[in-house]
Amino acid sequence: MDKAALKKREIYSKLTSLNEQELGTIADFIDFMRQKKHLEQAKILKMEGILKGHDIDLSDLNKFKEDTWKHVDEESLNG
Repeated sequence: MDKAALKKREIYSKLTSLNEQELGTIADFIDFMRQKKHLEQAKILKMEGILKGHDIDLSDLNKFKEDTWKHVDEESLNG
């Protein structure tokens, strides 16, 4: 038996001892995990076609990030 089949068998044996409410919670968790996986896959954007041929300068973004977090560094040094 492969590892996945063994894990499924182990999970099934644990499920047999659960009551109806606990099984409902497990079912909700499984649905959540499936939805999460689906959303993660949907977040992948292929930008190379949109940005092809454009020169992207991130220096403004980097400066913004530094300025935004500068106060945190100052507070940690003064604290």
